[in-house]
Amino acid sequence: MGKHALGLGALALLLAACGGTAGSQAGGPATPSPVPARTPGTAPTPVASPTPTPTGANIDGCVTEETGKIFDYKRGGTTTKGVIMGKGPVGVVVSYEHQGSVCGWLPLADRLVAAGHRVLLFDRNNTAAPEEDTVAMAQRLRKAGATKVVLVGGSMGGRLSLLAAGKLDFPVAALISVSGTIQPGEVDDLRAPFLQVTGDADPDASVDMLQTVYNEAVKSADRQMLVLPGQAHASELFAGDQGEKALRAVTSFVEKHTG
Repeated sequence: MGKHALGLGALALLLAACGGTAGSQAGGPATPSPVPARTPGTAPTPVASPTPTPTGANIDGCVTEETGKIFDYKRGGTTTKGVIMGKGPVGVVVSYEHQGSVCGWLPLADRLVAAGHRVLLFDRNNTAAPEEDTVAMAQRLRKAGATKVVLVGGSMGGRLSLLAAGKLDFPVAALISVSGTIQPGEVDDLRAPFLQVTGDADPDASVDMLQTVYNEAVKSADRQMLVLPGQAHASELFAGDQGEKALRAVTSFVEKHTG
């Protein structure tokens, strides 16, 4: 083989290593570069699998029969669902914010269940007097075996929990309002232990409003207020940077007044 042939062969090998061809260097049509092979020993880039949609009874796709006991709730011609998670003598009813769902409250529910409590989450009917839903849920927990009931509400759910506490035929062990919209003048007769939690930059549950409500709750057996940094509202407080502080504060307050 002549030197000229060897030179062309070397050139072809060099161009192939660079992803080109001898023809492309000579002005011929360019050949598309092949997709580079994965380096041996490295893992392929993972492809996210779609979250399967529950096929059985569920609430908002995030609560299934593995989460707890799902039940139907009928009122005013409307049927919604609820779930009771966990066991124990202390029951906690959660009433969530206007545009929220049970899904956002699962971090708190899981923490309370881990502490040995029952938790009831439910989809509101949003009928004429929605606090009646909270009343019905508290009564359901009592029938399920809870000897003490705590009401927890986020945003409008905080106010609904307060109104429900005044309509129950038994005293609640504690009332916890997370970014609640309880108005001044509504806590004059509140005697239950009362915790308010909010963010210092939350426009819907301002510190000034919560402070005024706190100052008026003089009959409460134990009133407390926790202000966390940020704009997180209601259930968002459990998922953000201050999530652990919010979860610990609520859980500790429940423990303090039900132990």
